[in-house]
Amino acid sequence: MDFDRILDVMVICAPVFGIIGIGKLLGVRGTLNEDRRHFLNWLVYYFALPALIFGEIAKQEFSSIARPALLIAPMAAIAPVVLAYVLLARMQKYRGGFAASFVFGTFWANTAYVGFPLASNAFGQEGLASAAIYNIVAIPVFISLGYALIAAYGTGSESRRSRIWQALLNPIIIAALLGVAVSYLAEFLRAPDGPLDVPGWADGVLKLAGSFLTLMGNMGLPLALLAIGASLRLSRFARHWGAAAATTAGKLVVLPLVALVLLAIFFPEADSMTKAMAVLMAAMPVSVSSFVISRQAGMDDDLVPSLLVLSHAAAAVTIPVWLYLVL
Repeated sequence: MDFDRILDVMVICAPVFGIIGIGKLLGVRGTLNEDRRHFLNWLVYYFALPALIFGEIAKQEFSSIARPALLIAPMAAIAPVVLAYVLLARMQKYRGGFAASFVFGTFWANTAYVGFPLASNAFGQEGLASAAIYNIVAIPVFISLGYALIAAYGTGSESRRSRIWQALLNPIIIAALLGVAVSYLAEFLRAPDGPLDVPGWADGVLKLAGSFLTLMGNMGLPLALLAIGASLRLSRFARHWGAAAATTAGKLVVLPLVALVLLAIFFPEADSMTKAMAVLMAAMPVSVSSFVISRQAGMDDDLVPSLLVLSHAAAAVTIPVWLYLVL
């Protein structure tokens, strides 16, 4: 066993899950009550994460955004896992919203609130850029497929279509698409040797804007982790521990394992950082947004809250293992 590698993994993971733990303590003490958590989520969702995603993508060379190994392998891994859990839900005679939660919990990942801090700790600015690029594809896929499962299992309201559009047009996706557009337009101003060929005053304005976006974005990472920790409720886990454990295993073990196999088969030439980021993003715990959207869709079971608690707790063990394997 490589103890130096174990130490590297702990340096990456311990601060992230430590801040989640602090958030949990603040929630138990009542310091981070519901109103304050709502404000933190609002600040991160509408300002901090969009600023971070836009800034990181916009400054990339456009050719570097298309990364098949990072984008295709984790998304392709979803298909066999979803199929297996649809069959398992049928065997267990799960119905309605419970069955939809059982299946979409295997892929609907917290690639933003937890993914960004872990990517930053693991790979610095390059990791942040990769996480931002990954979310361009991942978030629309998660939301669209999640709603498709909700509809397939006969849950939700008549306004489901309008809610899908509302979910897809969220600030994070818009920021990502705007970042791609700016990255593309910047190619027309780029000198042959790489840097932008702009007047000195314009370069100063761009640096000022970049500094502001970085500061705004970095502010959101610890705030998001505190809000997640404060929102976890251990009491929600007891009722559905068997189904929650099965779905959590699919999310934290099976999905990243399938992604790793696909990377080895179809993308053997990909660099180690890209492979590690693809597996890391696939290994994220269940997304908090799945709880919000499932409630909007009229699902009243407690499985999603149970998944949030168990997957975030178990991820403190599984993510360091995955990082140890891929670093």
